[in-house]
Amino acid sequence: MLSPVDIRLNLREWVECRMGLSPTDVLIDELGFVNRAKDKAPDYTYRADLALANGRLVGFEIKSGADTLKRWPDQSQAYLRVFDEVWLCTHGKHLEKAMAITPKQAGVMLVDDYGSLAVVREAKRSNSVDAYDLSGLLWKEELIELCDINQIETKSRETKADLRLKVSSILGLDSIRQHVLEKLKIRKHS
Repeated sequence: MLSPVDIRLNLREWVECRMGLSPTDVLIDELGFVNRAKDKAPDYTYRADLALANGRLVGFEIKSGADTLKRWPDQSQAYLRVFDEVWLCTHGKHLEKAMAITPKQAGVMLVDDYGSLAVVREAKRSNSVDAYDLSGLLWKEELIELCDINQIETKSRETKADLRLKVSSILGLDSIRQHVLEKLKIRKHS
């Protein structure tokens, strides 16, 4: 049985071949992000097993044969609030349940014990991306820079959460997405 690390290597190859990456596109292993927790404090932290930044954000969650799908319903909702496209890459033993619990916008890929990948359902563009949740991919300094670029006043005592609220209430989703993509690419190429 392949480990999640082995599956991620195969998934990276699939993404590179299938999505025709350019030199400015980046693949990021284990990209952490923070979503607003509904009726809870503080916000909740997630981690995409693989993310692609190439003009859009694509998140991939891997569930090997040794994993369970217990956390996937919450994870999938969190992914759809941040990523433009979401994929679940699951072992065959989870496929039936995965198809039943995975939101229709998310793509589903099947991985076998030999590392072969097959698309079971194509991903659709998420219509659930949330500006506050997307801004969680930015560091505090990057949020301040985004405010400066857009002539939004900031105060030195403002927390990252304060800046996220400010940015998400003033700027459009496209502006935030563009800044996030730019900063992810800069980080990866630095």
